[in-house]
Amino acid sequence: MRLAAALTLALLAVQAAHTKADDVVITGNSHLASMHEPSLWRSARKIEIYRLLWLRSFDAPMAFRWIVKADGTSELVTKKTDGQGGYEPGTLVLNRSTQIDVRETRDLLVALTRLSFWDLPADEGGELGLDGSQWFIEGVKDGKYHQIKRWNGGEIKSWALLLMRKSGEDLGPIY
Repeated sequence: MRLAAALTLALLAVQAAHTKADDVVITGNSHLASMHEPSLWRSARKIEIYRLLWLRSFDAPMAFRWIVKADGTSELVTKKTDGQGGYEPGTLVLNRSTQIDVRETRDLLVALTRLSFWDLPADEGGELGLDGSQWFIEGVKDGKYHQIKRWNGGEIKSWALLLMRKSGEDLGPIY
């Protein structure tokens, strides 16, 4: 009987840990679902992939999924809904892929390395404001998963904007 109780508690703890890490800092989970975005946590771990979910309080939510390919090129999948980042997710209105050449891919990877993305804390620990934007960035590389959340972009904003601009989409207003 004690063994069964201990196993049940262990399974619940494992499930809670996976749920917490599974869908970014889960504030944006409904937005990702409305964009039909896959879980990176559950993705194949042998690929290198990053995703930025950009939730501006009063503007359309956008997601930028960047897949680094074995040949050194990459693909940027950009999605947008007609909702508002601080409110309802809305419905998908943009789903576009952009190919990125070897040089630009390398430049983005170097810039990300300089930021020490894989060593950044998941949450910056500061308070959120009433109006602004949340920036959720996830990464999968070499079997490792990492995610961070930043208010108004934080230290990752300059790199994120480099990536976002590769989409060719109008990003205004940026906050």
